[in-house]
Amino acid sequence: MSTNSKNKILLIAVAILLLTNISMLVFFLMGPPKKGMHGGREAMMTEFLQKEIGFTPQQIQQYDTLSKQHREKMKAMFEEAGKNKENQLKQLAASDFSDSSINNIAGQSIEKQKLLEISMFEHLRDVRSICTPEQRPKFDSLVYKILGRRGAGRKKPEEKK
Repeated sequence: MSTNSKNKILLIAVAILLLTNISMLVFFLMGPPKKGMHGGREAMMTEFLQKEIGFTPQQIQQYDTLSKQHREKMKAMFEEAGKNKENQLKQLAASDFSDSSINNIAGQSIEKQKLLEISMFEHLRDVRSICTPEQRPKFDSLVYKILGRRGAGRKKPEEKK
């Protein structure tokens, strides 16, 4: 196999992985389509914070503000990622898909992915900061469950006892 075809295969693999990561993040952040006022990931998170963690109306208001800011930030990051993808492909073509260009662009993609992950973790930290000291242990022990839900229609795997 020639170096040129190896480079193209590597570029395609990097592009597929990047698109897969971005679509998983979009699905995670946006969740399934909202089902009226009581459906969707946002409503599920609000209900979780009220019922399971014991958020007060004031804490819910703080959460809503944080959540809106986070959604706007993530939307801007995804829009930027979409614009960058076209520029990256143009750079690769201009460099004749050289190994160094492929590695450089893959590194840029990894850095963007890292920034998205950091933003999501910072949002969780900010939501946790709304919790009272008494609520934090519950939040810490339960938040992964709410974030791991994939929708009401899917069954959970059986837990081992």
